[in-house]
Amino acid sequence: MILAFHPGTQMLGMKITDPFPHLSQIVIQVFCFFLFEDFYHYWAHRAFHWSILYKYIHKVHHEFTAPFGLAPEYAHPLEPSLLAMGPFGGPLIWITCTGDLHVITVLIWMAGRLLQAVDSHSGYDFPWSMHHWNPIWSGSDHHDYHHQFFVNNYASSFRIWDHIFGTDAKYKAYREKQAAAKANDAKKSN
Repeated sequence: MILAFHPGTQMLGMKITDPFPHLSQIVIQVFCFFLFEDFYHYWAHRAFHWSILYKYIHKVHHEFTAPFGLAPEYAHPLEPSLLAMGPFGGPLIWITCTGDLHVITVLIWMAGRLLQAVDSHSGYDFPWSMHHWNPIWSGSDHHDYHHQFFVNNYASSFRIWDHIFGTDAKYKAYREKQAAAKANDAKKSN
């Protein structure tokens, strides 16, 4: 898919020379790509937790209950092949519908998506993580729960799909229980 993406998008009219797109155009397109990828990833990832697919494909990725930055790439070969339609699908649909896409936008999108995948699997809640200022961003604490318990929190970038479809209810209850325990401990120490 990687090898076919660049020539395929060029045949559809992707620009590879200047002028570069305006920053606002890049931001809009990358945001749309994140939304598309997140929606696609949510449903594909949720399907991977169906018994047969989990047992023979997705369980490889869940070998680590405490994920690390490169864990997104540790998977059965079929998994990244199927999940790749998320990152590649957005730009392909965009250029097919609009005929307007620049390679710089694609490179920024791919870098952003890769950084998001590493961040969500890093195991660290960095102070600069986007979820500290963007409440719908998932972050590592959201995805760590998924690796710890193997359920819920299927989306990759945003929490909205898990919220809409109720697949974050156990996560929310778990976090509320942790917060209550922490508050109780604080009362005891005073």
